[in-house]
Amino acid sequence: MSSGNSVETPPTNSGDSPRARGAAARRVRPRQRGGLETFEVHNEIVVLPGEGDRVYALNESGKEIFGLCDGRHTLEAMVDQLASRYDAPDVAIMGDVSAAIFDLHGLGLVDIPPPADAAASIEPQTSVKARPNVRFVFGIEDVPYFHWQLAILFESLVGQLPDGWDVTVVVCNDEAPISDELMKIVSEYGVRIMTGTSLADRHSLDFAGGGDRYVPMNRVEALSVIRQIVEPEDVVCLLDTDVFLYGNLQEQLFPTGNAMARNWIISEDRYFAFSTNNERGLSLPKLLEALGCEQEFKPGGVAVFLTGETIQRERVIPDIFRFLQVLFLLGKIVDAPAHGVWVAEMACFAMAMYPNEIDYELLDIPQFAVQEQHAEVAPDGSFFHYYTDINDGGGSNGPFFESQWHKQLFHQSNMLLEDFDSFRVNAKGRLEQRFFEIADKARKRLYGIERTGK
Repeated sequence: MSSGNSVETPPTNSGDSPRARGAAARRVRPRQRGGLETFEVHNEIVVLPGEGDRVYALNESGKEIFGLCDGRHTLEAMVDQLASRYDAPDVAIMGDVSAAIFDLHGLGLVDIPPPADAAASIEPQTSVKARPNVRFVFGIEDVPYFHWQLAILFESLVGQLPDGWDVTVVVCNDEAPISDELMKIVSEYGVRIMTGTSLADRHSLDFAGGGDRYVPMNRVEALSVIRQIVEPEDVVCLLDTDVFLYGNLQEQLFPTGNAMARNWIISEDRYFAFSTNNERGLSLPKLLEALGCEQEFKPGGVAVFLTGETIQRERVIPDIFRFLQVLFLLGKIVDAPAHGVWVAEMACFAMAMYPNEIDYELLDIPQFAVQEQHAEVAPDGSFFHYYTDINDGGGSNGPFFESQWHKQLFHQSNMLLEDFDSFRVNAKGRLEQRFFEIADKARKRLYGIERTGK
């Protein structure tokens, strides 16, 4: 679903997981809000709210779901009715219906009252909520490389999120059908799935050199999509996908407002200098100073925490995207190699805060930091970044230092469906061993595959 004057519901392969909402959620009875005017146009429907200046156009499937929002049909009843007309598994239809209802609710077209049995059990609340909800969001492409990474991350999070916290996967695919493989993963782990624009395909950043496909833009697109459904007091946690939770999640470590984890690459006197033989780079503080920003620069990035209020401001996400493009092109100008220019996205979130006069906390919390190479242990509750990468020297860098395994071995295939037991048996340290323990559990959960060997 895209926002604007014309809105369409997601295609039939995207949606919330039925497991994410649980049995109680499947018993809710959505209803259209009062004061709406509707007009049928061919197989679609146009909805005019009683106030405001927006018009919403729902496609054929959206029209059917909207019509079932009569306060009588539960989600399960909707699925039963739609299953007779669509050749798709019930779990996929439930996902589509859940996502559409969620989006219609976000647009103010549908109310979602609690199920009767849940409402009866709610007691008056006399205390104020201690902290905001954290909404984890990941911007990805629908390819095997992210399928196994997401599965390992979600496996490490199973049963650990406090009430009200959730996970959203934004698939940057221009609303193309989502693969059965990805739907299997999000359904099993009960996470929300939404679609977004494939900025890497639509924007050629190096317009002079022609055609750089820069997929870190997916992280910016993920913020752009999630901003439509978050509450102002929520905290959106934007992380890489090549991480897993080591130990037990520690709720008290998460910031309650805007924050970013300190990053040594961003804190260098010259950004990009780490990757250039002649140490050419640019000064991020001076760049901001030239724009008239007087605050002291805080070098944070990679792990990003922004409130719903922040990302819902009109200019913030466009400015994040603009700084990403500026930094990418400046990296080209200083002749940084490909793996150096790749980090342009790291600093764009922090850079965009300054023109918008938004303060943020700089986190020196090891649980959110990228661990040094040779790391043998990590603090409990760490989002451990297993970034040993052939692009960074064939295993010479990263926490899985000198490991036989590196993530590029499974760039084109789903690692969980491949034989990785030889790597597991030869895992060198406790952190690498834990990585393969989680991978074992994920492949058994998703595919019923038992490990072999020792």
